Amino acid sequence: MTAPVLDILHRLTDPHSALILPGGESVLFVATRNRLDGPSESQLRVAPLSGGGPSRTLTSGHTDTAPALSPDGMTVAFLRANSGVSDLCLMPIDGGDVTVHTSGVAALGTPVFSPDGTTIALSCLVDEPLEYPRPPLVVDGEPEYKVDGPGWIGTARSRIRILAVDGEDSTDILTVGNSTDPMWSPDGRRLAFVRTCAGTSAGVPAQEIGIVDTDDAAGTLRFPWAADSLAGPLVWMPDSASVIAIGQTVKGIELPRLVRLDLTTSALTVLTEDLDLGVMGGGPGYPGGAPVFGSGARLHFCVREEGRTVLVSMDLEETNDGGGGAAMLRHPVSDTAVISGLDVVGATAVMRISDADRPGELIALDLATGDVQALTCFWDEAVPEATFIRPRSMRFPISDGLEVHGWLLRAEATEGPAPTLLDIHGGPHNAWTGVADTAHLYHQVLAAEGWNILTLNPRSSDGYGARFLRAAAGAWGEADEKDFLEPLDALIAEGIVDADRVAVTGYSYGGFMTCWLSSKHPERFTAAVPGGLICDLDLFAATSDMGTHLCEVEFGGRAFDHLSPIHRVDRVTMPTLILHGQEDQRCPLDQAELWYSRLRGNDVDTRLVIYPQGSHVFILNGPVTYRRDFNQQIIDWVRTHTPAG
Repeated sequence: MTAPVLDILHRLTDPHSALILPGGESVLFVATRNRLDGPSESQLRVAPLSGGGPSRTLTSGHTDTAPALSPDGMTVAFLRANSGVSDLCLMPIDGGDVTVHTSGVAALGTPVFSPDGTTIALSCLVDEPLEYPRPPLVVDGEPEYKVDGPGWIGTARSRIRILAVDGEDSTDILTVGNSTDPMWSPDGRRLAFVRTCAGTSAGVPAQEIGIVDTDDAAGTLRFPWAADSLAGPLVWMPDSASVIAIGQTVKGIELPRLVRLDLTTSALTVLTEDLDLGVMGGGPGYPGGAPVFGSGARLHFCVREEGRTVLVSMDLEETNDGGGGAAMLRHPVSDTAVISGLDVVGATAVMRISDADRPGELIALDLATGDVQALTCFWDEAVPEATFIRPRSMRFPISDGLEVHGWLLRAEATEGPAPTLLDIHGGPHNAWTGVADTAHLYHQVLAAEGWNILTLNPRSSDGYGARFLRAAAGAWGEADEKDFLEPLDALIAEGIVDADRVAVTGYSYGGFMTCWLSSKHPERFTAAVPGGLICDLDLFAATSDMGTHLCEVEFGGRAFDHLSPIHRVDRVTMPTLILHGQEDQRCPLDQAELWYSRLRGNDVDTRLVIYPQGSHVFILNGPVTYRRDFNQQIIDWVRTHTPAG
């Protein structure tokens, strides 16, 4: 058996978006397969919930995603990619003809059936009819003219579109700002959604929960709750009297919590106040899944804890006010499991799980017994010859009293002080997981060649409590640089790391820290690879799609330009490779161009690699050729400039 190599990327099938079918005997899911010669393909499949049997293919030859089941379980709605936008499609769950319900929809989420099955709510990007030439983009209000992924959207905004299942009639819910995450109340009388618009602060947009009373002919919109830092995925209480969102009731760097919003009183109740962990609703680069009710009023949701994702449930009928004192149950799968996607029916949960040995498969968990049943085994079928090198979990005491958790990836055959790659995660409020990871396969390739890969969760990482989450607020680089340098010192003293052969890399906030460390401590590193980077915080605040928001939240109105690594770029001496998506609106390309031009002007050995049309998360969902090249570029650069000896 050998460690995984980059050529496996186009052989992998990723199962996700699983839904339990009525009767509890089968699971509908999406299977995505990468292609070397074009866009990825995604097909809908149905697998027996008992596991062990073959799956049945519903669709093929297209990119079909975001499935939703009608209330009677007889019809599946889904999105089919078509020339950069999407068609809303319907088909019988038993197979048959696909009906294209709408054409050219710029959908932003998953279709949601009304409880009576007659209508579908869908979040879409809506603009005025196209003209040629396109009119100029006029920016004089909300700073939402560009969004990472869709790109420069100009005057377009996301709207909730309600479509009749048996016809072409549709209506849009029109609000100021952007509307997403629609969810029908169980009684079908109301539709809840998330609205994002300019808030009282010019820098921080308000995210609030709105309600449409569907039995009101005028379609009256209401925003009953005062909190403006709430988002989806949303879930209604079974009695339709309140809706549950994910977020916080105060602004700032806070753990995302479950918040219950009462329709009658407009009261807000934080359901997870006593849980010092953040609720994970899921998203690109962030694990977790939408909260979902199982039996009765027992709500199941995901939280992050020290790199892993834990399934937790609570019975909201255990207290009079529906929260605060409700007992929470943990439903463990394994010590290292990371959950990405969740559905629960009765006593059965279906999840996409990654662990230390597998990058992502579907499993069924019996919530009563804890028994786990594998539903897919795509990894073993596609790459039977490869085995992931398992990382070693480590903890490092830091000189100011905090402790930093992380992982050392090192092959058993590696002896003595070895060349080391320090890899820094993004966010900064994200976290390394320590599980099998196909987005960062360069870890496995280099470890198989005798390298150490050190991945740390420094202060500000998620999964270690609220105090830890806020510990680098207003002091990027200054507060957390010790969380990387002191663990390296400890491993050097232990005879594991060769102090003269250490490279550093990172993406997004990790790109910022790579620029920080390589300019603040150039003597420590032989090579640097910042990706999706930030080097000038003033420029970032002005040009990023979330720049003013992030800087206000992270720095609280305090001055921050002195933290910009660009002020020390003249100290960088080590060879530096810069990797960036051309259409990255989160950390715009001008950051990479600025760092590159200054290094080149100083005669530093440097290279800038730009991925056409790549968004900020192209390393996760971009073309497989780009993802393979991203990995290969890092491998080649550190091999060349930090030789294994």
